[in-house]
Amino acid sequence: MASRGVGPFSGQRLRLARFRASLTARELAERVGVTPSAISQFETGRAKPTAAVAAALALACGVPVAYFDALGRQISPNGMDGTHFRSLRSTTKQARGRAFYWAEAALDLSEALDGHVELPRPDVPSYPVSGDARTSEIERSAQALREHWSLPEGPVSNVIRLLESRGVVVTLLPLDDRTIDGYSHFQGSRPVVVLTSTKGDAGRARFDAAHEVGHLVCHPDADPGGAQEKQANTFAAEFLMPRVLIARELPRRFDLDAYARLKHKWGVSIQALLYRARELEVITEAAYRRSVMTISRDFGRSAEPYPLPGREHPRLLALAVEVAAQSGVERETLANEAGLTLDDLDSLTAELERRPVVDAYATDQGR
Repeated sequence: MASRGVGPFSGQRLRLARFRASLTARELAERVGVTPSAISQFETGRAKPTAAVAAALALACGVPVAYFDALGRQISPNGMDGTHFRSLRSTTKQARGRAFYWAEAALDLSEALDGHVELPRPDVPSYPVSGDARTSEIERSAQALREHWSLPEGPVSNVIRLLESRGVVVTLLPLDDRTIDGYSHFQGSRPVVVLTSTKGDAGRARFDAAHEVGHLVCHPDADPGGAQEKQANTFAAEFLMPRVLIARELPRRFDLDAYARLKHKWGVSIQALLYRARELEVITEAAYRRSVMTISRDFGRSAEPYPLPGREHPRLLALAVEVAAQSGVERETLANEAGLTLDDLDSLTAELERRPVVDAYATDQGR
C-alpha cells in the first residue's frame, strides 16, 4: 500500500478528528484562526481548506495531515448512527464522536496491515431478529453462532481471541467517558468491537464482548438505548452460558461458594449467574433480589468477590504489527499508511498494564 499524503480533503475525517480532540467547531476555529462557519463548510464538503489551514487543523486535532486524505479508506457509511452504543441519553454526542474515531482508526490500521500481512477473514454470520423477538428466538441466534463457529460444549475459553480468529477487529481503550462500556459496528468489509478498560471484573468484561457479538449478529441496523440492548444481553447470556448446560449447574438457593465455582468455570460474573438463574426460573425473583442485596452489603455495589485471574486482551492488531515489522515494515510506515500518529497506533495495539491478581477463591480452596 502506498504511503498516504495530502490528497482530496475529507470533511468527514475532519469532523472525526475534531471529535478525537474533544473540540467544538467554535473551539477548533479559534485555534486555527478561521470562523466556525468555515469549519462547518470544511466538514460538510462545501469548501476546502488551503494546505496551510489543513496543516493547522491537523495540528489542532492531533492527527497527521494525511488523516484528512479522502482517497484513503472511506469512513463507515452509516457513521455514528450505524454504531451500537449502549444509550444515547447518558452519552453526549461529543463522547460518541470520540469513541467512533477510535473504531474507525482501528479499521484504518487493519486495512493498512492487510496490505502486508494476512489477517483472518471476517466470519460473522447474520441472524437478524426483530425488535419484538422472543427470548427463544434470540437464544437460537446464539446457539446458531456457536454451531457455526464449531464451539465445543461448555465455556468459551477466551471471547476476545475467538472474535479475532473470526476476523473481528477488537481493541481495548482507556476511554475517559464512563458512560461507554463498549460499542461495535459492521458497516463495511470488517466488523469492529471497541471495549473499554474501565470494567475491573474480567467476567463482566467478557460479557461486554459477548454483548457486542450479539449486536453484530442480530442487529444490522443500530437502535441505541432501545430493545436491542436487552436482546444483546440475552444473546450474551446464552452464548456464554447455554441454557441446556447451565440450568443443571445453577444452585437453587444462594450459595456463594457454589456461585464462585461457577464464576471461575464459565468466566462470567456472579451477578450474571444470578440473573441467569432467575431468567431460567431456577430461583425466584425474591430469591434473586435477596442474593443481590447480600452481595452488595458484603462486598459493595461495584465489587465482585473471588475475581477471575485476569481480563482478556486483544492481540490481533499488535501481533500483525509485529509480523509486519519482521518483514521490514516499520511502525512508522504503518502509521503513515493508516493516517495515524504513532501514539494512536500504540493506543490501538498496546496491551494495557496487567497487574497480578490474587485469585481469592482459589486461595480459599487451597487452605
